[in-house]
Amino acid sequence: MNEIIKLCEGYSRLDKTDNLYNLLEPFYINEKTKPIKCATPWKMIHKKTSDVAILALHGYKGYPGEMIYPGLKLYTAGFDVFCPRYPGHGVSKEDFCNTDMNDWLSCARTSIGYLEKDYKEVYVMGHSMGALIATIISKEFYVKKVALIAPAFNIKNLSYLKLKILKLYKNEISISWKGDKSFWGICERDEGDDDYLGKTYWSIINLKQISELTKIKNLALSSLNKLSSDTLCVIGDKDSSVDFMKVEKLLKKKLEKINIKVLKDVNHLCQYFNKKEKRDLCNDTIVNFFLDAE
Repeated sequence: MNEIIKLCEGYSRLDKTDNLYNLLEPFYINEKTKPIKCATPWKMIHKKTSDVAILALHGYKGYPGEMIYPGLKLYTAGFDVFCPRYPGHGVSKEDFCNTDMNDWLSCARTSIGYLEKDYKEVYVMGHSMGALIATIISKEFYVKKVALIAPAFNIKNLSYLKLKILKLYKNEISISWKGDKSFWGICERDEGDDDYLGKTYWSIINLKQISELTKIKNLALSSLNKLSSDTLCVIGDKDSSVDFMKVEKLLKKKLEKINIKVLKDVNHLCQYFNKKEKRDLCNDTIVNFFLDAE
């Protein structure tokens, strides 16, 4: 935490002293496991409150710490930034499986509803599933600007038919996962938290929860048809989770106000990439997009 404070004097945890946290706390009431530190919901607020707040939304099986890098850039540019945690994320497999799409969406809707009362304008950015949720709430709340990072509109190797067949035979599938410490970013951390997340979330495909992700994807796809927001998409051409070419084609077809930035030799973690120049390119693109108000 000290490292973040050195870079951002406005950083603090969202906790019981915050009205937003108290609004979100009922979503966590059934969790039996305490969240690990990197899953700490956070805010970055200037002493003189900004006119514009950015709501940052992390991805499926992700955590708020993954959004620290763009948050720091946005804070430096003059924005106040908030990042909540979805229920069931950063805790345990049992807690994760006891949540669904409605819990994750409700967390985001509650957050933007609260921020709209305190700020003249609220923009939204999201990563992966967070980008899908950003699309949905931006349509619902008439958000002026939304930034989509590696949006999961087309998930590789995932089809509704394949999912339906697999669910007849098993509840989850184990996959290989290996940690890469070069991707460790600036956020609050526990010892071995990356290995814990790998064992609990990233090495397991839970078919019930994948179904919930698919429902969010379908809702986001339908939201695109009525999305009036000025939209940015930043995506890597080496994304192994999302088909960047299909996403690019989809967004160009569906949206009039769309700016797409394809990052070369970058994977799914655009905003969190382990090469600083690539990470900065992603996050600076987002900052410039939000600064360029009409």
